Amino acid sequence: MLGLVSDYKKVILEIGFGNGENTAFLATKNPDALIVASEVYKSGIGSLLASIDKNSFRHIKIFDDDIRELLLNLSEPLFHEIYIICPDPWPKARHHKRRLVNKVFLENLHTVMYPGGTIYISTDWENYAEFIEEETPKLKDEFMAKKISNDGMPITRFQARAMREGREIYTYLLTTLKK
Repeated sequence: MLGLVSDYKKVILEIGFGNGENTAFLATKNPDALIVASEVYKSGIGSLLASIDKNSFRHIKIFDDDIRELLLNLSEPLFHEIYIICPDPWPKARHHKRRLVNKVFLENLHTVMYPGGTIYISTDWENYAEFIEEETPKLKDEFMAKKISNDGMPITRFQARAMREGREIYTYLLTTLKK
């Protein structure tokens, strides 16, 4: 996969692409980018494969293992943009340690991102949003973080369900500072 990078203007990573709605959006919006789509659930992978076939996308590569395995094997910046849409919330306090978006994970992302690169994170759980707002200041030397609007991004099936259930979508943009 990494040998293909030079053929593209930028590399975008989506972590936990669900059913692939946002991945298809990114692929359409960025035809000159390599899209690395990470998901471990087979049904989501099947949905994205159907979209790839239907839309003749040739610039999406699927990584179907724990994304941390890929990140730990990279030794230099690779990604210009990273998207994490509604990661598993692990809402119970005793499970918060399982949350993907935390200081250590964001530090790992920083090492594989180009300066000026962006991480787009959204969650539909208020306590996860609060957790993100607690974690990002710990990384003020690595990222400039701000809460943003979700405007311009597609609403995924999971986000639509959250909105029907009365939950707000909280969205953050982290910009990678120089190393």
